[in-house]
Amino acid sequence: MIMPMPSDMPGLPEDSKSGNLLGQSEAVEWLENARAWCPQSGITWIEKLRKDGIKLPDPDHLSDQHLPAMIRRLVLSLAERGLYVMHTDHLADAAFYQYMVETALAVPAPPRHPGAFEVIDLCPPYGAGIELMLACYATDEAREAFQAEGVAIPPRKPLVCDRDRTLPKPPGVEGVS
Repeated sequence: MIMPMPSDMPGLPEDSKSGNLLGQSEAVEWLENARAWCPQSGITWIEKLRKDGIKLPDPDHLSDQHLPAMIRRLVLSLAERGLYVMHTDHLADAAFYQYMVETALAVPAPPRHPGAFEVIDLCPPYGAGIELMLACYATDEAREAFQAEGVAIPPRKPLVCDRDRTLPKPPGVEGVS
C-alpha cells in the first residue's frame, strides 16, 4: 500500500516556485519511471536492498542467534527507503524473516513518488487478514462488540513476540502499530 506523506512534514524538500514537495525535474523523472515501469521487468525490494549493499542471507543460512540483529537491520533498511512493516507479532523471528525475504520483498517494487511511503501490513484488512486481525490483534472489547452483532469470531491466538512496538513508524503518522 503506497501512502502519501503528510505535506506539512519538516525536512521535505520544497520547490520554492511551485510550493510542491519536489522540483519539476524530480517530478518529471518520477513520472517517466512510473510510466515505463511494468511488474514483469521491475526490480524487487530484495534486489534493491542487495544492490544497495544490504546483506540479507537466505533464511536457511541464518542462525537463531543472528535473527534479531538481522531483522533489525532489515526493518531499519526498509524504513530508510520509506517502506514500513506492521502487524508482525503473530510471527516468530524465523517465520517473519523468511516471509519478508521470500515473499513480501520478492515482488517487484513499483516506482514511488518521492513524497510517499509504503506499508507492508502482515495482517491486511481483507480476506484471511481479517481472521488474523480478529484472532490476534483485536481488543477484547472489539471482539465482544462484533460477537454481540452476530459476527463469528475466531478463537484468540496469543501473539508470539513483542516486535511491533519497536518497529520504525512512517513519519507524521500516529497510531500505526
